[in-house]
Amino acid sequence: MATNAVRLPKGYRYVAVVFLLACLSLLGLVVSRTFGQAEIILTAKSTRTSGRFVVTVREQPPSAPAAADLTVVPGRITVQTIAKTLSFPATGTSRRTSDKIGRLTLLNTTSRPQPLVASTRLMAPSGVLLRLKDRVVVPAHGQIDAEVYPDDPASFTALPPSRFTIPGLSAALQGVIYASSTTPLGASAEVAVVTEADVVQAVEAVVRAARQSALQQFDAALNDREIRYSKLVHHEVIRSQAQAQPGETREEFTVSAEVKVAIVAFDETRLAGVVRTELAQRLPFTHRLQSVNEESLSYQLERYDPERKEANVNVYAEGKSTLHPSSPLLDPAVVAGLTREQIAAHFSRYGEIAAVEVHFFPESLRRAPRSASRITFTVK
Repeated sequence: MATNAVRLPKGYRYVAVVFLLACLSLLGLVVSRTFGQAEIILTAKSTRTSGRFVVTVREQPPSAPAAADLTVVPGRITVQTIAKTLSFPATGTSRRTSDKIGRLTLLNTTSRPQPLVASTRLMAPSGVLLRLKDRVVVPAHGQIDAEVYPDDPASFTALPPSRFTIPGLSAALQGVIYASSTTPLGASAEVAVVTEADVVQAVEAVVRAARQSALQQFDAALNDREIRYSKLVHHEVIRSQAQAQPGETREEFTVSAEVKVAIVAFDETRLAGVVRTELAQRLPFTHRLQSVNEESLSYQLERYDPERKEANVNVYAEGKSTLHPSSPLLDPAVVAGLTREQIAAHFSRYGEIAAVEVHFFPESLRRAPRSASRITFTVK
């Protein structure tokens, strides 16, 4: 038996295709809204942070359990009094103004002895004047040696062997009582003099030597682990004395000092952990500590108690912080249903964020899911 086929008008077929496409689009929309996801990748800026705080260093017996207080750093503490005496050269110089430069022979060809007082002038042929260092009596028909010094040390130069007249005698006596030299007479010499800088620098050197001695004795008492500890040294000069005064003529001098030296050694690895904890606690709850700048660490001994074997160390540290992944700023409910552009504009308002990337899955999504549970954040 033959079946008659029913042919639909062309208009109905067009309506059917449109209806099918609409259903598919609606189904895709429902699926994307129901099962779509959004990933928001935020590049956070690093922010400089710093802090200054006090850490306790405490010495503990080797058999003692580790300190329960994590802010206490194990270490070693000692106080010693060191006495040191060292010698130092004088670095200053001065020209001699009255020291002898040589000896002359005084001759008397008369029959009477001739007394000459100290500082009697003797003149060389060039006009240079010398003076007798001490009083002498030149015997009749005899001679005597005497020490002399220059009348003007600043301009004096060496004199060759010469005959010297005595201007203080009468012209008649100058020809029969005179002086002579058979060897050259040297110029006035420079002598070593202690300067004020010599004394100051010598005291500083003795104090450094005392500190070094204390450190050597301290290191000798440390075990293999403690020898790697970082050390802080504080000193107090109890007494210092220089065995010379500035301006004194001498080649060298001694300086003595008594120095009280306090040394605190501590486990810097443990202290670094304390530093991280302290810096992290000072950050706002929206941030986390990213790193600590080890080069910024500085320590200063604030207080020490040799009886209790305890010291307080003032610590300064710098680091970098960044946005915390659990920060309230990263609330998915705030960006639910927003477009890529709206999400990027929202996070660009915050100074803590350097860049924003928004990814929808599937990519055909125009807006983020309305369900906050389908929105994830990644902070880098």
